[in-house]
Amino acid sequence: MLENSSSDSFAHVRESAFWVTTIEQALRQYELTLASSAHLSHLLDSQSSAPCFIDQRLCSHAWDEAVRISEDPLFGLRIHRVFAPTAYAALALAAAASPRMEDAVALLERFFSIFSTQLKLVSRAAEGKLHLTLQPVGNPHCQHTDAVLGYLSRFFNRLDVGSQGLLQQLQIPGCADEHIARQLFHRNEVVFGGPHTLVLDQALVRQPLPSASPFILPKLVAALETMQAALPSHALTEQVRRRIHLLLGSGDISAERVAEPLNISPRHLRRKLSQEGTSYEQLADEVRREAAIRLIVDGQMSLTSIAYELGFLDPSSFTRAFRRWTNMSPTAYRRELSRSKGD
Repeated sequence: MLENSSSDSFAHVRESAFWVTTIEQALRQYELTLASSAHLSHLLDSQSSAPCFIDQRLCSHAWDEAVRISEDPLFGLRIHRVFAPTAYAALALAAAASPRMEDAVALLERFFSIFSTQLKLVSRAAEGKLHLTLQPVGNPHCQHTDAVLGYLSRFFNRLDVGSQGLLQQLQIPGCADEHIARQLFHRNEVVFGGPHTLVLDQALVRQPLPSASPFILPKLVAALETMQAALPSHALTEQVRRRIHLLLGSGDISAERVAEPLNISPRHLRRKLSQEGTSYEQLADEVRREAAIRLIVDGQMSLTSIAYELGFLDPSSFTRAFRRWTNMSPTAYRRELSRSKGD
């Protein structure tokens, strides 16, 4: 199964095998099982012998079987109400420990491949709304994308303390029964047409999270980094991001140093990234932003040390970049963190 990308050297898509177990656990609520499938039964054996990753086509086969035996075309949209996989719980816990909702969104984007390698979570701000769109990698099953949308809606609704209207709308390309789909997401407006998207209130996204935990967050992020490093990397973009992370602190995160272990020239690297809808500069900027927020939250380094750790020539360059990322200076951001701890 080829990825929808011109970067053919990074095309084979594999998914975490826990999705088959998740589907099986949801089916058991209806006294059904995938065990009758010769292709899937071995994946339901003890976790010690089961593979960690499976081909995208096999994952899609599991969704086809689930819809067939349950006779429920909305199976994917329902699954988040029945069973939550541990990978979702780990990612949601770390995001909930973030200082602000916008930091939680950034964390979800960064580590989303832990939850599903077949989808990318991409945010876009427009007219007071934050749009989170699920972009396919390869050819994921529509039920899979429905399920991930459901889990994300569950996450944002649970963090919406006081039901202020954080998650304003869910966009779904279409489904077999729109009336039932709206009932499944009765807390949120559901519209049909366009890509799978969650629309958040941007003003609420900027608010501090009552579940924030500066003590726990760095430890959870470290665990997520370890998990992500073990994932199969089928996309050039993800490989470049990982390489930049490794080079942070070395003083040189140039395209030349990133391209060398990938056995491609810097020029070819830039052309391939452009074909994947991004650029080397954009990826380096995103990695620096994530690392800057993580290091400030950790609280173990001075802002000057963080600036040099991230490869900036001087602290003022770091301050300008941080203002562009967050509309706040690093000093103000750290002050807000200290105030939230005191609260």
